[in-house]
Amino acid sequence: MAIIEAYDLMKHYDDGAIKALDGVDLSIEEGEFVAIIGPSGSGKSTLLHMLGALDSPTSGRILIDGVDLAAERDLAGFRRRTVGFVFQLHNLIPTLTAEENVEIPLVESRLKRLERRSRAKELLSRVGLGKRLDNLPTKLSGGERQRVAIARALVNGPRILIADEPTGAVDSENSVRIMELLKEINRSTGMTLLVVTHDPEVAERADRIIRMLDGHVVEREAAA
Repeated sequence: MAIIEAYDLMKHYDDGAIKALDGVDLSIEEGEFVAIIGPSGSGKSTLLHMLGALDSPTSGRILIDGVDLAAERDLAGFRRRTVGFVFQLHNLIPTLTAEENVEIPLVESRLKRLERRSRAKELLSRVGLGKRLDNLPTKLSGGERQRVAIARALVNGPRILIADEPTGAVDSENSVRIMELLKEINRSTGMTLLVVTHDPEVAERADRIIRMLDGHVVEREAAA
């Protein structure tokens, strides 16, 4: 069953002079691990922002778990409930500990403080940082900071995890660790995983690769 569907998706700027997306059709099954790959300017990050309800298309239709995003009145609430995000830059708050950073998405929830802390600790342990709970971001390596960001993205229990160049700011060793972690999460939880990357080695870890060029999907293939 498709959890993400896009129909004739367009995103134009400057009165149509720039066509970041130009008629994209896409279907992603629940529990799939899909990599979107393409050169800079191909439209892959723009597509990710559309599918994650971070931006609206110029035209076209997006359904997430059967919900038409154009008809959703509370997009912020929808994102909070349904989608977790990991970006190239971890965007951690430097004055907060790893545990406190992971707790941030839960602040508006009805969970009590102890419940929030417990969930943050559980997720940090899962990503291998159970002994780094009280460390500020400046005391963590680049790979560790990105793992905190992954734990933060998971804390609301989203059905879809969207990662935009999650290994772009780390070295090759940490890149492998982060992708192994994301794949393990996908396999063990059944969470749908959508990763944008320019790195073919990262893309090959996915179940399926979608290639983009000039705002179009030009190829769809199963990963090796």
